Amino acid sequence: MDAAQLSEGIARFPATSAQRRFWFQEQAKPGDPELNIAVRWEIRGSFKAADIEAAFQQITERHEILRTRFAEDAQDLWQEVVHQVRFRLGVVDLRPMPAQDHEPRVAAMARELAAHPFDLKSPGQLRVTLVQLATDRAALLIVAHHIVFDGFSIGVLGQELGQIMQAKDEGRAPDLPDLGLQYGDFALWERELEETGALEEDARYWDDKLRGAPYFELPTDFPRPAVRATSGKTLIRPFPPDFDARMNAFNKSMGISFFTLGAAVMSAALHRWTGAAEVSFAAPAAGRTDIEIEKLIGVFINTLALRIPVQPDATLRAHLSNVRDVVQEGLLHQTCPFDAVVRRLKLQRDSSRTPLVSINLNMQRVFLQERSYGRFQMISVPSHMPGVFYDMNVQIIGRDAGWKLMIDYQDSLFRTETVERLADLLLRSFELCLADPDATLADIPLERSPPAAAAAPAEPLELTRRIAPDAPPDDAALHDTVRAIWADVLNLPADQCAGDFFELGGYSLKALRMIARTEAECGYRMPLADFLADSTLDGFVGTLHHALVRGDDPQADDRERLWDILTLKPGPVGSPVIATINQPFLYHALARSMSDDLEVANIFVPDQPAFERLLQQDFDAIAASAAQVLQARFGARPLLLCGHCVDGLMALRIAQKLEAAGRAPHLVVMIDAPEPSRFVGMSRRAKFQLRWSIRTRRWTHYCGEKLRGRIGWTDFLLKNQLGTGLLRRLGRAEPKTGAERLAIEVNYQLVRESRKSAFAPYRGEVILFRTRAHKASEQARVFGWSHHLAPDTPVYPLSGWHEDALIKTDAERVSAILETRVHRRGLTGQPSTARTH
Repeated sequence: MDAAQLSEGIARFPATSAQRRFWFQEQAKPGDPELNIAVRWEIRGSFKAADIEAAFQQITERHEILRTRFAEDAQDLWQEVVHQVRFRLGVVDLRPMPAQDHEPRVAAMARELAAHPFDLKSPGQLRVTLVQLATDRAALLIVAHHIVFDGFSIGVLGQELGQIMQAKDEGRAPDLPDLGLQYGDFALWERELEETGALEEDARYWDDKLRGAPYFELPTDFPRPAVRATSGKTLIRPFPPDFDARMNAFNKSMGISFFTLGAAVMSAALHRWTGAAEVSFAAPAAGRTDIEIEKLIGVFINTLALRIPVQPDATLRAHLSNVRDVVQEGLLHQTCPFDAVVRRLKLQRDSSRTPLVSINLNMQRVFLQERSYGRFQMISVPSHMPGVFYDMNVQIIGRDAGWKLMIDYQDSLFRTETVERLADLLLRSFELCLADPDATLADIPLERSPPAAAAAPAEPLELTRRIAPDAPPDDAALHDTVRAIWADVLNLPADQCAGDFFELGGYSLKALRMIARTEAECGYRMPLADFLADSTLDGFVGTLHHALVRGDDPQADDRERLWDILTLKPGPVGSPVIATINQPFLYHALARSMSDDLEVANIFVPDQPAFERLLQQDFDAIAASAAQVLQARFGARPLLLCGHCVDGLMALRIAQKLEAAGRAPHLVVMIDAPEPSRFVGMSRRAKFQLRWSIRTRRWTHYCGEKLRGRIGWTDFLLKNQLGTGLLRRLGRAEPKTGAERLAIEVNYQLVRESRKSAFAPYRGEVILFRTRAHKASEQARVFGWSHHLAPDTPVYPLSGWHEDALIKTDAERVSAILETRVHRRGLTGQPSTARTH
């Protein structure tokens, strides 16, 4: 970045614990590149250097951390955000050079760029060079200082770059998420945690776990220098092509995450290498425990020191179980910063070694989403390590092209031959673990066995029989496959999975995951309407079998539509219709609670193409389109609209559109739907305080639910981002399906558009519901709608939290009140039989 034209600073925040650590390292060894993060991407398709430069300028304007400088005074280290930093893209054109010379030249430039230091006292700790290799292909070399950037930031940067480039090519504004928080807000929150003693419990855990631990290090080939060196080399080894499939099936059968597998294999291999009865190494924790933080570029990473006991006669299966416990405990206590752990242990500083641990392990899929954004494609390429912080940094990285073992090592300590032998040992350890988990650690061969006759590749482990897409479906196999999927998703024994999915404990997210799993196993995506029409196991299997026999394609009818309507519960001809808005699974319990003389439908955004069309429209246009669809489908039938959160706002705007067309609905139901203008103009600090107030009350609510035995441990952990992240790393929580991600993106987009659009007064009848996520004062203020709705608009309290408003007891309460209104107004032509609560 070119920092020549800067305005004065606009904000000052304390540095975070990670930033203070990196600042100290930088001051101890000024200009050393060990804290530089180097990233290399290959880009393909349609692009111009000027557009890429403009995209990075826009990203810099969005993220305050990229416009930050650092200043130290007698009290503390501060990060100061400036108003503007001009981004300059470096451009090198290698097209005149022979193609065979491109890679060596790009690699040399990458090393040179990564070695160049940053001035932390000036803003702009990010630099990028575009190396043009062909008209439609280039290398993008990115270097950032660790004080403003971490591995997760790579994915955020890549996603925003891709979306901006696609929008530029399509002649529209990019659809980027609003950044309600910035990195400085996170720094304030972390400081509050430190000052209030909220980290003390985690700190005590690390005290107990690490105090007195021996320093684990590998025997070196050369004498250790008095001052730790950072220069090094990288060794790369590929895993077999079937490693991903075999690993996924193995982890699923063991109930572990791939990081737990990596930590177990790593500790077993290091034990075999050294004979040590205890192995310890560092592992990174992303530290992004909140969905708002996941959108930010910044340094949130924390280091965990894992101390793993090893028994040579233990089976790999038993060792995996022990390591899973160690990893789980470490992640549960990850909020205490690593440098705070080191300070509390009062270890004597050693300039020749890193504190506590000498080896680092990182096993994960590459952060960059390797995908196409319109005509712009991004591919991750292994990048050069500017400096080696640890004696050895072991990275097991998964890309679309396959998994690779990468070992960055200090060549002042180890010969290349030594690292090659260790890499071979790690690969053999993985192979034995996947092939024979009942083998012992002592069975791991230290040296490569003599070549043997080639054997047939091992079949990937399967939990269920996969249905071949080109073979006629077998009834028994299909039923067994679906039953196994239901058992896994519902966490029930397979013999208890007969009956209705929702009565067995299923809910919206589980249903979406079940459908996604069925598509992966059987090659057919069940439409929502087909599943909800008969949500029993036998009904689902029957519908699936019929579709496979006919060769149905549920996506074949790809009309230019924005909304689809499905029936959640049919009613008599001409009966009133309760039209729910978006997220159809959310209203399933509501529909089941309604009496038979009412029809319940859902109008929703069905797929990605429809969502892309939605992105081109504002809130008014989206509502107008929904109003047209509803009017065309239901004609003159009595209509009620019901929406939760932002979908409640959409319900009200649809009602206003229908009213303007002379077809006003009989009732609008809004659940946890505050008037949106109250958020416009709210200071960032006020938003920050509001969010954390809600999260604190939410945590208290679910702690009470757990203590009363209303939810289990898994559901309890899933109620916060930290717990969800933990379960996913442990392999105990499914990643989001495409349908879930689509629902989230639709929700975010409607929130963004609703805050740009003012609401006019509405003369029709509206009722509001309030969950415990909102204080009673919201009820007194009618959720901010007092100037828009009738003075006697009622607000009914519900007993659950925001996301529980339409399940179990609360769904029955909402349905009872709706039925009372419908029958009282004689819309069904029947006497009132509504239930009361």
